[in-house]
Amino acid sequence: MSKTVLITGGSSGIGYTVSRYFARNGYHLLWVSLLKNEIETAKKQLQTEINNCQVEALVMDLSIPEAAQKVYNWVQENNWEVDVLINNAGFGTYGFINEINLEKELNMISLNLVNVYKMTRLFLKDMVNQNEGTIINISSNSSFQPTPKLGTYGATKAFVNHFSRSLNEELKIQGSKVKVICVCPAAIRDTTFKKTNGMEKVKTFDGLATTTAEEVAKDIWKGFLKRKDFIISGWKMRILYRISGLIPYKVEQFLVRRETKEIQ
Repeated sequence: MSKTVLITGGSSGIGYTVSRYFARNGYHLLWVSLLKNEIETAKKQLQTEINNCQVEALVMDLSIPEAAQKVYNWVQENNWEVDVLINNAGFGTYGFINEINLEKELNMISLNLVNVYKMTRLFLKDMVNQNEGTIINISSNSSFQPTPKLGTYGATKAFVNHFSRSLNEELKIQGSKVKVICVCPAAIRDTTFKKTNGMEKVKTFDGLATTTAEEVAKDIWKGFLKRKDFIISGWKMRILYRISGLIPYKVEQFLVRRETKEIQ
């Protein structure tokens, strides 16, 4: 029997590109995404690319409080057993915190942080009982240091980073075979993220450590096969991460501000 991977935000970006890797290796895909038309288009494209590709999809706004439970109920009602959960869906806000729309920031916190926590807890229970399974949580390089104008977004991703890595260590202590992998991609070039969040003029998407959705998906797949705990995606970002401890805070913040500066 084929295994099953559940990917939030599976119909676009990182979610779609990583879907290719799992589909090519015989996984049954479960997508949870916001836009019905996007899901239908992406599903047709993927099934054209890959023979016998099975995709089931649920249209869901994952920022609403009951979303995670509804996703879990959908899986249970269809008697699917999730072998791999990828918490990928998310969005960002950009600007000075006192000027950003409060409701938008709260929705982002709900999606990027609260939903990831709830989804992890719901599916973790079954995986622990079966003593197998993998949860892959997508964080960000913004989780590594304070980033002006991306403060709340970075804070949500810092939660994902610490929560995922701590949980993985707890599972080791308990002797469980369940794995939690934290993935921290660099800024992704040619992504809808910058347009959605009003960041078209921000330098970071053409900066020092950019990557692509394809590179991130490849890194995730390789890390999954090797059962890694922590994946920094983008070879440039991996180099910067290794030397970051040698850089004084003021210099780090100077570089961060330069990378997130708007191009005139």
